[in-house]
Amino acid sequence: MPVLPRALFGDLFDDAAVFPPGNSPLDAAVAGHRRLRRSPYADLVGPLLLPPASVAAAADLAGLADLTPAPPGGAVEPEDADPGPLDVAITARPDADLVELGTAVRTAARDDRLELRGVELGWFENWRELQIDSPAIVLELPRGTEQSLALTDLATAIAEGEPGNSRIIAKFRTGRTPLWDWPPERELARVIQSAIAMDVPLKLTGGLHHAVRSTLSDGEHHGVLNILTVVADARAGRPLAELTATLARREPGPLVDRLATLTAAQVTRLRAAFSAYGCCDVLEPIHELTELGVLEGVS
Repeated sequence: MPVLPRALFGDLFDDAAVFPPGNSPLDAAVAGHRRLRRSPYADLVGPLLLPPASVAAAADLAGLADLTPAPPGGAVEPEDADPGPLDVAITARPDADLVELGTAVRTAARDDRLELRGVELGWFENWRELQIDSPAIVLELPRGTEQSLALTDLATAIAEGEPGNSRIIAKFRTGRTPLWDWPPERELARVIQSAIAMDVPLKLTGGLHHAVRSTLSDGEHHGVLNILTVVADARAGRPLAELTATLARREPGPLVDRLATLTAAQVTRLRAAFSAYGCCDVLEPIHELTELGVLEGVS
């Protein structure tokens, strides 16, 4: 099976350890993220995702000495090296308290123990009025009739350079929650296709724990390689039916073969379109990709 460019996976796996179904205690999540930052996978992992209520406590934990060992595979930095600020993104549910969110954003921006990488919240028509100061603003798309309105709104904001210097990204939930059914292949394919057609970068979240499409004891799971291939194919103008079929594939071979054809420039454009996804155990998909032999520079 071909080895894929490491750039295809750079900063792809946002660390959602504190969120369901992982539900890691905050101190364990901060320590685990520090371990990842010293591991051979450091360049593959995005920021630690935090709910607004946890930001202040995470700053206190980030200021403690980092004495935790690196994960198997060997540390890339000495254990006594200064770990620097903890890289975080603040992730609020669509029904979150916006006052609490604003307080958390200001706390993270002012505390030198934290490096704020992004703020995530549910899309609503007046989101610009929040005046969020963050490198990235990620807005979760609804389902149904409002989804097109939300994507159009984000595309307009991007085209007009609003707000400020923040990168605007749409987010769509790919896993099941008590209030959100698992999105079938056609629905997910249409979201990806629409975001690409409107030049809106997309982040995904939830349920993407495995390399390829799987049926497990808790239900259906979309696959990371399926998603990457569909983004490449949607950028190439492939029809919705083909994108839907690609999301349903359960064999990694054809997906890896397709991704191996991408040039360095195409990989860069693909990842600009698909920025990252949140995963409560980032090592799970990384280890599956490693076992497949497709991760460049990992044995």
